[in-house]
Amino acid sequence: MELSLIKRFEKEFDDRFTTDERIIEEKSKAPYLVSPILSKMGKKALGVLFVKDEEDILNILKLCDEYRIPLVPRGAGTSTIGQVLPIYPSIILDMNNMKEVIEIDDKWVKVTPSVKVLRALDYLRRRGKELRVYPSSFYISTLGGYIAGGDVGIGSFQYGYHFDNNGINYVKVLGVTGKYTLNGKDALAVAQAAGTTGVITEAELAIIDYEDWKDQLIRLNDLEEVVKVLKKLGEFRSKVRRITVEDYEALSLVGKDRVDKVGKWNVIVASTLSFGEEVNLRFLDELAFAAIYVTMSKLTKFKDYFYEVRLLSLDSFLRVVKQVKEALGSNVLIHGDVMTLRGEIIIYTVFISDKSNFEIIDSIMLKEGIPFEIHSIEVNDRVDEEYRLELMKKYKRIMDPHNILNPGKLRL
Repeated sequence: MELSLIKRFEKEFDDRFTTDERIIEEKSKAPYLVSPILSKMGKKALGVLFVKDEEDILNILKLCDEYRIPLVPRGAGTSTIGQVLPIYPSIILDMNNMKEVIEIDDKWVKVTPSVKVLRALDYLRRRGKELRVYPSSFYISTLGGYIAGGDVGIGSFQYGYHFDNNGINYVKVLGVTGKYTLNGKDALAVAQAAGTTGVITEAELAIIDYEDWKDQLIRLNDLEEVVKVLKKLGEFRSKVRRITVEDYEALSLVGKDRVDKVGKWNVIVASTLSFGEEVNLRFLDELAFAAIYVTMSKLTKFKDYFYEVRLLSLDSFLRVVKQVKEALGSNVLIHGDVMTLRGEIIIYTVFISDKSNFEIIDSIMLKEGIPFEIHSIEVNDRVDEEYRLELMKKYKRIMDPHNILNPGKLRL
């Protein structure tokens, strides 16, 4: 970036804009991104703007559009598949210093993007409520970042994706061409769009009554039993907050000295009903969804650590995982987050092993007719409903005609 342009940014934003090397180095990365493939795609940021208010956002949108400088808005950066990774030299728009607003009624909580998920949960639970679905990285992530980049999380067995079934009442966004309020289904143009369609400034999210969920452990001997248990739990969906499936190796590794006995297969259930042995699994968040990649990257002894994820139906999970474990045994770790998509129980299945073993896993997937793709940074490859993708493209053209917002993530 030219010195004269840097000075213009500094004049406009004072010390809120920085080109400090230490800060740029930190903000050019994502703390949850442990994929060795995606990490190599990142570029060094040109600068960082610590946003104070909407005026800051509108001004930097105008400046960046004038000079065609890419701009990547982000919260805490808890990206696992490169949503906030700058793949072109960009200015990072850090939203963490914006004024926090949390207001609730019976069904919704109104928040600004800088509100930490943990702060919102504390606020809501003191009032007998909680977020309907929230991310496993709730202890550091922001709600703006979760809306823009996430989809699943704690509560997704009950409700599916966080934006499903009117999970977002409305969202306010700023684009190059102005301010917009998107209601109902139109809000899906922003949800999971990774900031490519506008910068979130406010949203209303669905909330539910808080209940005293108890963690329970069900130890099982084989995968057939696991599938039977999951089908049974599906009959009590409204009373089951979360479910994870762990093989012996995964739970032993994370639960070392914290679980008395580990089964060959383990179903961990949070519910108000009684399904298994009630246990103190305060460390369970280390296993939920994206957290598993980070946790296992630190704990496993794999020399060339690698992971991949597929959404599998119960039948596919049984067939695929059974073959993978028969082929690799303890050399592969299996973790599954159980969720509901379009009324069907789906397992967000994580395979963790040495990279060389993925040739075997890949061949099993292909034999079963299941594409086994590496995570993509592109929104197009993650959005599984065509109408949502078309909605994103529509508002991208409206709000960001010169494609400066997180470019390279949404193919038009």
